[in-house]
Amino acid sequence: MDFSYLDKPEYKDIIMFDENDMNPYSENKIFFIRKYNETYCGRALHRHNYIQINYIISGSGYHCINNNRFEVKKGDIFIIPPYVPHNILADENKYLEIFEFEFTTDFILSGKEYKEDIKSYLDFAYLEPFMVVEEEVKPYFNLSEKLRIEVEDILNEVLKEYEEKNTGYILIAKALLLKLLVITGRAFSGAIKNTETEKIINKYKTVVLDSVEYINENFDKNISLNEIASSINYSKSHFSYLFKAVMGHTFVEYLNNLRIEKAIELLRNTNKNITDISHQVGFNSIANFNKKFKDYTGQTPRKFR
Repeated sequence: MDFSYLDKPEYKDIIMFDENDMNPYSENKIFFIRKYNETYCGRALHRHNYIQINYIISGSGYHCINNNRFEVKKGDIFIIPPYVPHNILADENKYLEIFEFEFTTDFILSGKEYKEDIKSYLDFAYLEPFMVVEEEVKPYFNLSEKLRIEVEDILNEVLKEYEEKNTGYILIAKALLLKLLVITGRAFSGAIKNTETEKIINKYKTVVLDSVEYINENFDKNISLNEIASSINYSKSHFSYLFKAVMGHTFVEYLNNLRIEKAIELLRNTNKNITDISHQVGFNSIANFNKKFKDYTGQTPRKFR
């Protein structure tokens, strides 16, 4: 899963940590977990190229993300996507006790087999950055007492595996992380059911799916991101951001992939020449068509045919 669309130019001066900073003294560069106390003068605004889950064990304070500040307390769990600036501070003269679980995107989100199983988690972790920008949804939720016990048991077990590093500890950590994502995703879906938050998520999904329907019907025409964003009164940047969050591809990637799929059908089922096919599916340049086709299939159109 690609989160690079969150790496905005305006963030370039904010310090960013990578997997080497996540785990500087270990060969394990794919996940890290710790339990720590955060003070009023905590870490400065920063970002990282991996995913971070934070769970508040005790105390109260603030989570600052995307220039918005949210109160956090015991039982809150929140996901910080890659590249998004944030920091966590305890209330003055107090502290926050926090579980911090960090992992690379490939550690858990690369396999297609997982995506449906953790769809509700993705609604929480993957759509919320956009909604936080819109200041419409809080980027966390509070777990029930029963679920807190289950989540803390999972996190303590991962911490134990990480510290002891016995054979197979990475596999066990991955299995436990999957369980954590699924149960928190279920809780999130249940918590937002029939609420304004669910309406907002569904509204954004509807906007994108309606746009996808328009693209599917007009892929052969000269359509653009600007055109579609303007037609629904969204800025280009916000619509682009939302499209990527819902579809997992940028607007251009989705459009080009669709055009190539249509070209494949024509190559298989007609005797039309390749130049005509490239124009029929919406490419204005045969060179661009050939490049996109090879990127998608690994072959030139002529060799594919």
